[in-house]
Amino acid sequence: MLTLVFVGAFALHPTGRHVSASRTPGGAAPSAVSELFRPALLTVVVGIFGVGLFFGATLTSLTAFMADRGAAEQAGLLYGVMGIGSAILALGVAWLPPRFTLAARWLVFGGILLAGSLLVVTATSVGMMLVALAILGIGVGPTLVTQYSLGAARSPLGRSATVMTMLGSGVVVGQALASAITGELAENTGTWAALLMPLIAASIVVAAGIVNRFMTPIRR
Repeated sequence: MLTLVFVGAFALHPTGRHVSASRTPGGAAPSAVSELFRPALLTVVVGIFGVGLFFGATLTSLTAFMADRGAAEQAGLLYGVMGIGSAILALGVAWLPPRFTLAARWLVFGGILLAGSLLVVTATSVGMMLVALAILGIGVGPTLVTQYSLGAARSPLGRSATVMTMLGSGVVVGQALASAITGELAENTGTWAALLMPLIAASIVVAAGIVNRFMTPIRR
């Protein structure tokens, strides 16, 4: 909540207009603040918030999963499997062909994220969980890069820094919120409930991707 309120207030502070004006082409005034709340841009914010939820839910539910097996301290090692794949694939996005549009990438890699989350729910062994995490790594990195790219492309004139702040805050707030909720579920309901949280988060990512697809003109 502190991040949401104070980072947002900082990004929208009137003093930012002077800096933005000096950076816009020809010294033109930046776009109105209302431009930050266009549906096409807010859809990206919701999608990246879903990725933040996914990060927090996955690590917390994975810790509960490993705690049931008496090895909670190894959760970070397993989580690293997803991180390695995510980093490699995120860098690889730069080599994807332009005809593979950002809207399509969001749906494809978001779908992989959703498939991996389904495996997380059904995992009954550490080996199965490792396979699920490897698949999740394929989906989450490119999805996050795609969302940042869309946010940059849809930034109103002179408001790119504010948009990046909105997207970064979406990840942070989503991760913190999901960590708290998932931990509470693991403690009071059980690990099975906690393992559902990454699936819910991935569903939000894909749902936002579908909405984004309808908001993106088809290039012929």
